[in-house]
Amino acid sequence: MTGLEKIRWAKALIEEESGGRYQFVVGNVHNDLYLDCSAQTNAGLYLTVLQNEKTGSYDCIFKGYTRISSGYHNAKGMQKLADEYKQAAYFLKEMEIANICLTGDELRTFVSELKSAEEQQLNAPQMGM
Repeated sequence: MTGLEKIRWAKALIEEESGGRYQFVVGNVHNDLYLDCSAQTNAGLYLTVLQNEKTGSYDCIFKGYTRISSGYHNAKGMQKLADEYKQAAYFLKEMEIANICLTGDELRTFVSELKSAEEQQLNAPQMGM
C-alpha cells in the first residue's frame, strides 16, 4: 500500500468508526494536516506530520492525550469514558502498525482532497434556507 492509500485508509477508519468524533482537517494558514476532536471527546487524538531529514518523506505521527474530564461519574459514565479510551488506543495501535509515511506529492494530494471536500461542504445548499 502506498503512503497515500494508507492515509486515506486511516481517515476512513478513524472518522467512520468514531462516528465523526475525530476528523482529518486542513489548517487555514499553512495547510497543515491535523485531527480535530469534537468538544464531547475526552480521549483526544493528535496528528503531526514531520519531514524526515534522512529520507525526505513526511512521517505521520499519531498520539493520544487526555482532555479534561472532571467531576464524579456513576458506573455508566465511567464505562463511557473507558470505552472512549479503549477506542482511542485501538486507533493509535492501528496507526503505529500502519507506519504512515508520505512523499511530498502524496501529502499535497491528500491535503488538496481534504480542502476540496471541505469547500464542497461549505458551498452545498443548506436545507431550509
